[in-house]
Amino acid sequence: MVAGIQFASGRHDVVVIGAGIIGSALAMALGERGVRALVLDPDLVGRLSSSEKNAGGVRATWWQPVNIRLCLASIRYYEAIRDEVGFRQKGYLWLYDGDTWESALAHLDTQRQLGHEIEVLTCAEVNRRVPEIDRLDGVAGATFSPRDGLINPNLLKLHYRNRSRELGASFADRVFVYAIERAHDEVRLECWQADEALSDHALARMMARDEGGEPQSGRTFELRCSALAVCAGAWSPNLLKLAGLDSPTQAVRRQLCLVHCRATNFAGHGMIVDTSGLYFHNEGEFILAGYSPPDEPPGYSFRYDGEDFFQKEIWPRMFARMSCCERLRHVGGWAGLYAVTPDRSAIVGLAAERVFEAHSFSGRGVMQSYGAGQELASLITVGSYGPLDARQLSRERFASGALIHEPLHI
Repeated sequence: MVAGIQFASGRHDVVVIGAGIIGSALAMALGERGVRALVLDPDLVGRLSSSEKNAGGVRATWWQPVNIRLCLASIRYYEAIRDEVGFRQKGYLWLYDGDTWESALAHLDTQRQLGHEIEVLTCAEVNRRVPEIDRLDGVAGATFSPRDGLINPNLLKLHYRNRSRELGASFADRVFVYAIERAHDEVRLECWQADEALSDHALARMMARDEGGEPQSGRTFELRCSALAVCAGAWSPNLLKLAGLDSPTQAVRRQLCLVHCRATNFAGHGMIVDTSGLYFHNEGEFILAGYSPPDEPPGYSFRYDGEDFFQKEIWPRMFARMSCCERLRHVGGWAGLYAVTPDRSAIVGLAAERVFEAHSFSGRGVMQSYGAGQELASLITVGSYGPLDARQLSRERFASGALIHEPLHI
């Protein structure tokens, strides 16, 4: 493993590209180790950020040990600040069909040995716990994990930012990095800062490195740093390419529907995951429901298909499981991006000399943000991963074939 970075005077210690949930968590973790980070983002509000467009679920119900460890560490942290970040531990109820139930049972020992509390439920117990689930055809069994739950991703991101600022971090808004030069003793970045916030359309085109776009006024400047960390989610491959590095990550659209049901809103429950891949939870007086079509093509699309998506993907699955959803009504929704790797696990580690990365969480960035930030901060400052041992998540696994496929990706 490389030695920790030696920080030189006259330049920034660490520049982090991406001020979403991961970049902000890293800035806090670095600050806790006495390292001041400068965090760059084209839009600090995060209008197109996956941190703002996800369903807010937090769970340690995974099959790969490294994913369980990162989530458990994050959950412990969220428990300590639960009121500040709206952490509601109402659990995850996961329904399995005959093809996956035996595998779910086979992973229980690993989950429990790592400290994850998880119960096994029969179909009758599922119905008693959630009476609305009255159609159990195709359900072989279920698990319930009481410490899992729901969180407000925006409040969590703001917590990381506020804490990191107290520890010396700074955040720069409307900044685009358009060139990265790696040297043995430093990393140099060529940047452009817009005078005003860009439209969503212009923002998406610039981050996707699309040609053309809207004319904008701004200024260019150079930054020098001892280490660079790329934490830009689905946009990370484009930034790594500037540094001469490739990435197997693909951006994939994910859509969420807000729906209304006269009979219930699931206020007493946490996240529920159906055998079909549908997932849903209470959202005020409504229900937030999502589904990830397996044939969704990769690409930077934020188009929400609205009523068509609801009618094709959401309503049939909800009604097939719960008769109370017969008159489900579509209220609204949105689309965001998953950054997906070939094995559906994140990339956290050293990308090249003085260039680090934490991205491509395949939908679990919020769930693993605290743990991932701590692990990468340890790698940057002392040259080795921390006690959560995230070494399996380094990019080297793709070349060596040591993939850690996560089947519970939804």
